Amino acid sequence: MLTSISPPLALNCQLYKPALKRLREQIALPNNIPWSETQSVISTISINVADPDDDLNREVAFYNQALEAAVLGRDRIRKEGGVFERPGDYFAEMIKSDEHMAKIRQRLLDENASIQASERAKAQRDLKKFGKKVQTEKRLEREKAKANALDKISALKKKRQGNDNSTNADDDFDVALASDDEEMKAYKTAGQNGLNKGQKRSATSTPESRGKRMKKDQKFGFGGKKRHSKSNTAESSADVSGFNTKRNKSTSFKPGHKAAKAGGPAKKRPGKARRQNGGGRK
Repeated sequence: MLTSISPPLALNCQLYKPALKRLREQIALPNNIPWSETQSVISTISINVADPDDDLNREVAFYNQALEAAVLGRDRIRKEGGVFERPGDYFAEMIKSDEHMAKIRQRLLDENASIQASERAKAQRDLKKFGKKVQTEKRLEREKAKANALDKISALKKKRQGNDNSTNADDDFDVALASDDEEMKAYKTAGQNGLNKGQKRSATSTPESRGKRMKKDQKFGFGGKKRHSKSNTAESSADVSGFNTKRNKSTSFKPGHKAAKAGGPAKKRPGKARRQNGGGRK
């Protein structure tokens, strides 16, 4: 940067001063030019910042000065009849094409779908781990309950056999097997004798419920053993009360004999010659 002008250069500037003035007049803007052509605004707010290194206060001063200049410029444009705001039906041409924007949109959709699929897979893995954990806990609970039931049954068997002398009432198996056996025997005996059919063992039974039970037993049977119900027993095999001597003396089971008619003797078979001559035909 030159701090001073040498005498020869200063002399040249004085010699070219009329030429420079003429050139400036040629490129200078006219005085009656509209303000919208220059859009030059001088703000009335001066920037006074105590600390130039304070970025926040400095930027706030710049912002206030620019905001005032924008308001002044808007007013001047409106005075000249110009349009300051964009119309509502104005559509600007996009910098990027529709095809490019469609590719970007599809890429965003694919990324979103992949994220959702990953989240669903993670949730499924968590549910699977939780399900396995629950299954293991349920299996352990069943095994524990089964072991406790077997222990109680064993203790009950020992107590019935007289091998267990413990008096702990909490470990008693609350199923009265002996009483159940006696009630079942009484129920079956009543059903076989046809007396008090369908009588409930419950103490809360009523005549209406007992009558309903008896009707069902009469219609559908009393129950009991179903398999081999028609098989012979020792009593049925020894029972010959239904044997008919006359019916079983018939010779109809012998070869060549027909069954005898009721009330008449069985006919004899004709001889061979008679049969060949057709004498036996009627």
